[in-house]
Amino acid sequence: MNLYRELLIMAVTLLVLAYAGQSIWNSMERQWFLYQQSAALKNGQAQVQEINQELKEGLANYRSSAGIEKLARERLNLAGPNEVIVRISK
Repeated sequence: MNLYRELLIMAVTLLVLAYAGQSIWNSMERQWFLYQQSAALKNGQAQVQEINQELKEGLANYRSSAGIEKLARERLNLAGPNEVIVRISK
């Protein structure tokens, strides 16, 4: 009877150890996934900040009359007085 009791305790202990090992492994995988996500978000944030800075600089350039004229020529295809726009398709 004592042998069965010890075998049962050993089986329960092995099950608990296996479950704990699996939990530790899953936790490590989750931590690695979250670390990769954090790195990707930081990279994306740096790119967005760079784009934001470029947009701010672009806005500063377009606040002058020369900047507004450049914007009208490039984006809106407008021409100044005595000018003709010639479009060449690719």
